[in-house]
Amino acid sequence: MSIHLDAALDAAGRGWPAFPLAAGSKLPAIPSAHPSGDSRRGKCRGDCGRDGHGLYDASTDPKRLAAWWERWPRANVGLRTGVAFDVLDVDVKQADGIATLVALLDAHGCLPPGGSVATPSGGLHFYFAATGEGNKAGFAPGLDWRGAGGYVVAPPSAIEGNPYEWGHPPDIELPGPPPWLLALLRPTMAPSAARAAIVGRSASSYGRRALEAEVGRLAMAREGARNAQLNASAFALGQLVVAGSLDAREVVEALATVAERIGLAPGEIEKSLASGLQAGMAQPRRLPA
Repeated sequence: MSIHLDAALDAAGRGWPAFPLAAGSKLPAIPSAHPSGDSRRGKCRGDCGRDGHGLYDASTDPKRLAAWWERWPRANVGLRTGVAFDVLDVDVKQADGIATLVALLDAHGCLPPGGSVATPSGGLHFYFAATGEGNKAGFAPGLDWRGAGGYVVAPPSAIEGNPYEWGHPPDIELPGPPPWLLALLRPTMAPSAARAAIVGRSASSYGRRALEAEVGRLAMAREGARNAQLNASAFALGQLVVAGSLDAREVVEALATVAERIGLAPGEIEKSLASGLQAGMAQPRRLPA
């Protein structure tokens, strides 16, 4: 029996659904059940009865796991999040998540003891009891949340020969996230209150209404269109900044706050805000009399 199958079976024994990833990769090993052109591609969650649905294949059935790893003995181990556990993913590739985490721990105290993993890139995974939250990329600089609809790569998987390793093996019962971490994941202000809180007093009446409208558009943007909407909102408000109807700092703070809450990564936010504002400020909007 391979060490990867051992790990998958151990996870299954904890009630953690596992599935095979391609050897040396983060991508599923099982080819898609719905090739390009199939109307069910990207929509089916395994109700067709076949394997080939990524994280939705994940199982705790030892026989099913054994059959998969018999076919792909070197397959990495994927664990579906949001079912029995969630993961705080501390990333160091897009932003310095470790610096963010250290600052949060200085302010709030230690994380409760539970499972932790060192990743090949130098990042960290912290395992917590499932919260019911979905994935939240970049909810703080360098910090991602893997919950419902997500998965993580588990030890002893490796990427380019560099392994995932348990720093602290998981206990039988995982702890819940501390209250301060949940608060970051679950903003308490309703959208209308959030809009009111981030609209500055120095804006004109017309500017305030425009800022509220763009914040609302960004908050409601569908997945896949959020970065484009951030850029468009920054452009529209940049036209009012140069016209003297809004303060640039207030625009940046307002849009960045909402962008973080809807899951855009810090790098995306900074780039889209800068390009949108610069373009908008080059084309001032004529204000109504």
